[in-house]
Amino acid sequence: MIDVSRISHVVVRVGDLDKAYKFYIELLGLVETEKDGGYLYLRGIEEGQHHSLVLKKAESPGLSYIGLRVKRPEELDKAKDFFSSSNIKFVKHREKGVDEGLLFETPQGIPIYLYYDMEYVGDLRMKFFMHRGVSPVRLAHVNLIVKDLESEVKFMKEALGYYETEWFLDQNGERSVIWLTRRGDSHEIAISKTPRNFPGFHHETYYVHDVRDVIKAADILASAGLWDSIERGPGRHGVTEGYYIYLRDFDKNRIEFFTQDYVVLDPDKWKPVVWTHDQAKYRSDFWGRPIPESWLNEWVPVEDIFTKELKRW
Repeated sequence: MIDVSRISHVVVRVGDLDKAYKFYIELLGLVETEKDGGYLYLRGIEEGQHHSLVLKKAESPGLSYIGLRVKRPEELDKAKDFFSSSNIKFVKHREKGVDEGLLFETPQGIPIYLYYDMEYVGDLRMKFFMHRGVSPVRLAHVNLIVKDLESEVKFMKEALGYYETEWFLDQNGERSVIWLTRRGDSHEIAISKTPRNFPGFHHETYYVHDVRDVIKAADILASAGLWDSIERGPGRHGVTEGYYIYLRDFDKNRIEFFTQDYVVLDPDKWKPVVWTHDQAKYRSDFWGRPIPESWLNEWVPVEDIFTKELKRW
């Protein structure tokens, strides 16, 4: 098993960096670390690392890859041996603020970047006069979609050390969504099943400290005239318990703000929470509020890290 520490960052494709700057920094309050060519590096107010969200200028939206930090440098050597013995393709990759890491694809085609050390630039934790927008705290989790859910979850558990916290059963009693964690949050990765042949990316989520910050996101975008960017919420999830709001940027990439989920104190004692199909109304929104069709059916594609093209979606 590759000893992963936590989810670290997400690289998302956008069409216009100036528009993305307005949306993510000026309105929502993510912290700019730097802009370098066609890349904009952002982080939350309590993140000291160089970045947790990279906006990459591209011709179309979607996910480039997800970054995971490993606990020790030798875990990268372990990963090379594991990938080679398992016939998993990988490449060495350098990223701004990171000396070297490994890019690979999971069995279902999700691109992941493993690294150990990222430059630290300092956080804005107590610099309250510099907090803006909804004051995003830290990257919390990502939501993915794959065709073979069980195969993907098996890989996440056996290769990367994740464990299940909750899952949802479909009308046939089969698992259709599974939530996983590594560091003990309610989840760091959620994976849904789809009949389509290509993987998809639904959203990345930033934790905020208070429900008022979730509501503030709606107030900010509404007052800026961006009503169409408010896709869903504010509301409360049944699964993971957190309060939420989902927003869409100018490229239709989705970002969630989220707060007050639970922490798994004793993983060895934890029993995954199972939601039946009959509980679907309360699984995604505990208050039973309707879910927009866009949230259910619109996913952005992921990039093929070996060809640099988007997988057909």
